[in-house]
Amino acid sequence: MKEFDHDGLLLAEFQGKLFEKSADLHCSTAVFIRRFLHSDYLKKLDTNNLSVLSLDVNEGIDSIQKQFGDSNYGQTKYSKSALFWMGYIYRYLAYTRETTTKFVMSLFPYRQLNDVYYSFHTQDPEWCVRSLLEMSNLNEDVFDKNIRLKEVIMSRGEY
Repeated sequence: MKEFDHDGLLLAEFQGKLFEKSADLHCSTAVFIRRFLHSDYLKKLDTNNLSVLSLDVNEGIDSIQKQFGDSNYGQTKYSKSALFWMGYIYRYLAYTRETTTKFVMSLFPYRQLNDVYYSFHTQDPEWCVRSLLEMSNLNEDVFDKNIRLKEVIMSRGEY
């Protein structure tokens, strides 16, 4: 596990603001998140390298919209505060567990995070991670690439 340092904090706050800003778009939260997950911008964020990002929220939103275009599709939008927290927690997890946002979101779908927002958003991020893992019947091993690889090999009977 990587220490949540100043760079991690800047990236988590930035991604939180990016998610929060998505509430101002014409599309639903689900559409934004789907586009975000498939964007070139997320690939840059997942490097966790501040030197390849400007940390300008408007540039981030513009980058995603340039790649996918504007959309009026969908109606359901989550609150700005819930979106900020979700973006923050996703980046916190991806940064500290040194994994991709897509993987983290496959473990903890955005609907699940929205459902627990009111009881989790004031808690320490590590408490949230432990609680999310427990709710999903998972443990920290899920983030260990070597253990996951070994499980795949074992399931194929190649070991």
